[in-house]
Amino acid sequence: MTKPFIHSLNSTQNRMISSLGTGRYRKYSPISKTHCKGDAYLSLTRRMIVRLLRDEELIQLKLTRLDIFKILKEIGLKCSLNFISKQKGKLPIYNSIPSTQKTLLYLKNLKVIFPNFNPCFLLRK
Repeated sequence: MTKPFIHSLNSTQNRMISSLGTGRYRKYSPISKTHCKGDAYLSLTRRMIVRLLRDEELIQLKLTRLDIFKILKEIGLKCSLNFISKQKGKLPIYNSIPSTQKTLLYLKNLKVIFPNFNPCFLLRK
């Protein structure tokens, strides 16, 4: 059994809240309701690293997608072979990765594998 509202304003407020729906939104989400802030930045970092590793002129190595998959696994970023294939032909976007603790950690791990790699041109200024 439901109780009636005491004031009509309470009824109006309740209707407005229920009209918002049942979707759950995270307060840190810059992109969508399914990512938190750290995940969105890691996704961006993953894309830029894959694009960087696919670019033969920048790395001066011809890496297969399986090589790139192993490198990403070694630095701690999860990725699928299909994701790597979708990045084919796309160039890295410079100054696009924000300097957060997580993104800096993965770039530092990449620098261990490629000592000549300079992550400064990928980081946002």
